[in-house]
Amino acid sequence: GKSEFIGRALANPVIKMVSDPYDKPDFPPLLEWFSVYRGSNAAGELLAAFELLQLPAPGDTRHDHNLPPGVPAIDKTSDRGPIIPVPRGIRPNLSKHKIEILFWGVRDMKRLQLTSVDRPRVDVECAGRVITSTVIENAKKNPNFTQPVKYIEVELPEREIYCPPISIRVVDCRTFGRFTLVGTHVINSIQKFRYIPKVRKPERKLLTSIPAVLDALRALPTDNNGDQQTMPSDGVSNPAFIPVQDVPNVLVIPEGGQSKGQGTPRGSVQGLSHPTKPNNVTPPLDSSPGPHQPLIKDNHVIDIPVPHKPTEDASPDTPDEGKDTKTDKDADNKKKKKKEDDDFDESTLDWWSKYFASKEALRQEEKSEQQEKLEQQGDVGPVDALDLDNQIPDTLTTVNGNIGEGQMPNGDFQGPTDSLTVINETGNQDGKKFKNVATGVKLAVKLSPKPHKKGKKSNAAQMKEESDIVKITIYPCELEQVPEFNGFKEWLHTFELYRGKNTGEGAEDNESRVVGKFKGSLMVYKWPLPENIEDSTPFGADPMFGFFSGLPSNDPIHVMVRVYIVKSTDLHPADLNGKADPYLKILLGRHIVNDKENYISKQLNPVFGKCFEFECTFPQESMLTVQVFDWDLVGVDDLIGETKIDLENRYYSRHRAVCGISEEYAIHGYNTWRDPMKPTQILAKLCKEFKVDGPHYTHSKVRVADQSYTGRTDVEDENGHKKPTDEHLALEALKHFDEIPKVGSKLVPEHVETRPLYNPAKPGIEQGKVEMWVDIFPMDMPCPGAPVDISPRKPKKYELRCIIWNTDDVVLEDDAFFTGEKMSDIYVKGWLKGSQDDVQNTDIHYRSLTGEGNFNWRFVFPFEYLAAEEKIVISKKESLFSWDESEYKIPPRLNLQVWDADHFSADDFLGAVTLDLNRFPRGAKSAKQCSLDMLKTDGSVPQVSLFKLKRIKGWWPFAAKDENGDEDELTGKVEAELHLLS
Repeated sequence: GKSEFIGRALANPVIKMVSDPYDKPDFPPLLEWFSVYRGSNAAGELLAAFELLQLPAPGDTRHDHNLPPGVPAIDKTSDRGPIIPVPRGIRPNLSKHKIEILFWGVRDMKRLQLTSVDRPRVDVECAGRVITSTVIENAKKNPNFTQPVKYIEVELPEREIYCPPISIRVVDCRTFGRFTLVGTHVINSIQKFRYIPKVRKPERKLLTSIPAVLDALRALPTDNNGDQQTMPSDGVSNPAFIPVQDVPNVLVIPEGGQSKGQGTPRGSVQGLSHPTKPNNVTPPLDSSPGPHQPLIKDNHVIDIPVPHKPTEDASPDTPDEGKDTKTDKDADNKKKKKKEDDDFDESTLDWWSKYFASKEALRQEEKSEQQEKLEQQGDVGPVDALDLDNQIPDTLTTVNGNIGEGQMPNGDFQGPTDSLTVINETGNQDGKKFKNVATGVKLAVKLSPKPHKKGKKSNAAQMKEESDIVKITIYPCELEQVPEFNGFKEWLHTFELYRGKNTGEGAEDNESRVVGKFKGSLMVYKWPLPENIEDSTPFGADPMFGFFSGLPSNDPIHVMVRVYIVKSTDLHPADLNGKADPYLKILLGRHIVNDKENYISKQLNPVFGKCFEFECTFPQESMLTVQVFDWDLVGVDDLIGETKIDLENRYYSRHRAVCGISEEYAIHGYNTWRDPMKPTQILAKLCKEFKVDGPHYTHSKVRVADQSYTGRTDVEDENGHKKPTDEHLALEALKHFDEIPKVGSKLVPEHVETRPLYNPAKPGIEQGKVEMWVDIFPMDMPCPGAPVDISPRKPKKYELRCIIWNTDDVVLEDDAFFTGEKMSDIYVKGWLKGSQDDVQNTDIHYRSLTGEGNFNWRFVFPFEYLAAEEKIVISKKESLFSWDESEYKIPPRLNLQVWDADHFSADDFLGAVTLDLNRFPRGAKSAKQCSLDMLKTDGSVPQVSLFKLKRIKGWWPFAAKDENGDEDELTGKVEAELHLLS
C-alpha cells in the first residue's frame, strides 16, 4: 500500500572540525531520544545520535587519524552515503535478560467488526522477540488464560534509558484461520517492571560480647591523674570497630560538639573510668587547682544518676510525702467517681458510634499536627552547640533507633540507676568543651528525658479518656490511592487496549479508543540471577524458580460481595433550586440494583446508610460501579457521578482487601468480628501462603518468623464471662504483619474510603464524593454473619421546658408620661428551631422602674435530636408547591431575647443571649454574680451540657452591641430554669 507520513524529529548534530581529535568526552556522541511530531501532536520517539564530520581536502593525510575508524570512502557521484553498522562506541552494551510474562486474562472486550471477541490471544514483543499466549476458547465463560506464565530471553541494553519499548497486542482467532487485531498497548518504560535482586552482604566480624568490649576499655592505661587515656587508633581495640548500638544508655554528640582538647577517633567511647577511681567523688575544698589547670579534665566524665520511676505502692518516707499521697488518693477517688458517672453504656453503641468517634479523632489529630507545625515555626532561631533542647531527636542514639534499655515510651525511666555515657561521634578538633561541672550537669539535664508533670497529659491519653470506643480508619481518598497499598498492583496490572490512531484530542479521544483490557504483568531481570539472592517472590517463593511462582489459581471463583454506602458529600447541584434529589444505583456484572424509591429530597450531602449484597463470579463479574442519580418528577433522571472499583485486584492482593482487620476482637456488641475467619485462622493462612515460620503461641505471646507480639489472652462473652483465647494475640500480629521480613505487607484495616464521583459527559471534573467500603467473602468459606447495620440513626424526640422566673437590671428605654422617670415594659421572647412558628413570648411586666421583671412563664419546645451529630433535625416543606419535605439539621441553640413593648410603635430590642444546649456556661446563683464574663468563649469559663444534666437553673446575662457596634454591653439579666425531657 501507499506509505503514510508518521512524523518528523528535529536534532542538532555534534560538529567535528577536521583538526579536532575524535576522542572522549565529545566523541563518539551518546544516543538520545528525540521526540517525533506530526504537526503539533506527539507521534513517537526516535533513539539516535547525529554527528557532522568535516573531511580533509583531497590528498591531505595529516588529519586521517582524527577520523572515526571504519568510515568508508564516499562516492561523490551519489547523493546518498553508505549504510554502515552502528560503531562500537555508540552502540549500547547488551546483556542477557529474561522477560517473564504473566498472562492472566482479558476484560471488557468490545465488539470488533460487529462480532464479539470470543477467542482472544495476546502477543508480547520486545527487541524483535515475540512470545504468544494460549488462546482463550470461550471468553464469555472464562476470560482467563489456561497457561498463565511464559518467558523469553532477550539481549537488552544495560542502561535502562536505551531499552526498547514492549508492545502488547491482542488478536481474535476467528474461523478459517483468520486473525484480527483487536487492540494494542505500548509500554515505553520498563522501569516499573524491572527487577534488581537483593544480594546478601558478607557479614563483618565484630566484637561479639559487650563484656569483652568493656573489659578491653577498662584495661586501657591511665595517666598520672588516674584519668583514662584515649584509645589507640589501631589494633584489636580500635573503637571504630565497636558496635556502639550495643552499649546501653549511650548519648551521641554530633559533629562540632566535642572538646577542643585531645581529639578522639570517630565512634570512640568516653566515660568508662578506672574502677579504682569513682567519678562522683567531690574534690576537697583545700585542693585548689593551679593557675592554668581546669577544675575538670577534658576526658573526665560526670556520672548523673537517673532517678527511679515512683511506683504506686511506694510508701512515703516523710510526712510531706504522706500528705501528698493522701491528696493524690483523694484526687484519684474523685476521678474514679467522675469516670463512673460519665461511663457509657456499650449496649447503646452502634457502628455510627465508631464512625463519629473516628471522625473526631481524625480532627483532633489534624489539629495537633497544625499546632506542632506552628510551634516548630515559632522555635526557629540560632542554634548553640551546647543548647540541645531542640536537638534531642538528633543526639539521642539507641539500639536500631528504638527506645533504649530502661527507657519507657513516655520518656520516663525504669529499672536500676544508671549513668549517662557520652560518646564523641566525630574526630574533628573543633567544638566547645565543658568548662565546669555546672555546664556538664546542664547538658545532661537537657539530654535526660523529662517526666510528665502532674495534671498534664498527652493528647493520646486525653483522647483515650474521652472515649473508649473502638476506632476505624477513615481514608480521605480511594483505597487504591493509599501509598501503603500501592494500588493493589503488587503482581497484577491492568493494561488498556487501544484501537485506531491517536488524533491528539486528549483524554476524550483516548477513552473512545479503548476496546478492552489485558490483565497480567511482566518482570524484566538479568539472567542468570546471582546465587546469594536474598529476595523472595510476592508469595514467598524463590525467584530462581520464576518470579510468578506460587501465585493463586486463576480459575473462576464464586464470592459474596457486600457494598456499604455510608454517605455522599459535595454533590453537584442537578436542579434549578441548587439542590439535588440523589439516589443510588449499583452495577456488578449482570446484577443491577436501582434504589430510586428511596431517594433523598433536596440534599447535596445525603446520608444513605445502605448495604447491598450480591453473589457473583470472578472474573466475569468483577467490576463494581456505584452511580449517584438525581431523581426528577418529570423526565429522565440525571447521572450526577459514578465510581468504579476493580474487585478482582482487591481479592488477589497481598494486602488482604477482602475484609478489613478490626482494631479489637469481640464476639458481641457494636464491634463484633465480622470476618468469617477468626484472627488465628487468618494468621495461619497467611503464614502458609507466604511460607513464613509460625504462628507459635506461648503464654501471652505469639511468634511469627523472628517477630514476637503480646496481647490479651481472654475474651468476654455476652454474659460477661471471660474465656481463654489466642485471638487477641493473632490480631496483634495481623496489625503488624508489615514487620515480617521479606514477605510482610500492611493489611487493610477496618476502614471507610472516600471515592470521587465523575460523570463521563464531563471527564476530569469531580462531581462529589461518596464514603463507602466493600467486603468480599469466598463462597467456599464459612458463611459470614449478618451485614453491619449502618442505617441512618433516627432522631430521638425531646421536649425542652424553659421557665422564665425573673429579670433584673434591664435597661430602661421609655419615659413615664407624668413623672418622666425611666421605665420599660419588659417581656422575654424565646425560640429553639429558628422558625417563626417556634417563637414564644412571656406576658408583659408593665412599668418596670428598676429593670426588674417577674414572670413565672414556661416555654415548651418539642424537637428531634441526633446525639451523635449534636444536631436538631427539622423536616418541613420549602414552599407550598414542594413535592415532599426537606430535612434540615441545625445546632440545638436556645435563643432568649428581652424586649420593651410599645403600644403605638414597634417594640424595642434590648438584649439577647444564646445558649448551646451541648455546651453553655453554668448559670450564676444570684443576679449580682451574673456578668458578661460568663459569655467568654476562650475556654476560661466552664461549660456544661443540658443533655447530661437534664435540669439546670441560674442567672444569665443579656447583651447587645453598643452605639458604635464594636463591643457587647450588659443590657439585663434573666433567671431561667431549663428542663430536658425525653
